[in-house]
Amino acid sequence: MRRYGQLLFAALIPLISSCQTAPSSKPAVLEIADAETLERLEQRLADALGKASVRLGAGDFTETSAIPVLPPRPGDYETRSPATPIIFDLVIDGDACFAIRRDSGDRVALPDLSCTPL
Repeated sequence: MRRYGQLLFAALIPLISSCQTAPSSKPAVLEIADAETLERLEQRLADALGKASVRLGAGDFTETSAIPVLPPRPGDYETRSPATPIIFDLVIDGDACFAIRRDSGDRVALPDLSCTPL
């Protein structure tokens, strides 16, 4: 049994000691969060979600990299909804800006938006 433990440990050493590469993406924020920029961001995220339009949650996107996309409003006959916001994280990879969906990891290119590292 002791021999088995030693062999197992010897086999795990390369896995434990292997180096990890750092991701090239860095958290980012929008350089400018004027109405035009936010409209373009909403349109890009709506396209990525397959919707005609979306509403962004509250926040100063020049200060925070998390972008909440609000669920649709409840209908006339609904009083409560279990729907929750979809959160995207802004990242910059090289010179390109992306929004990464937090729950699925889907990456949305934002070529017409200017981001700066956080």
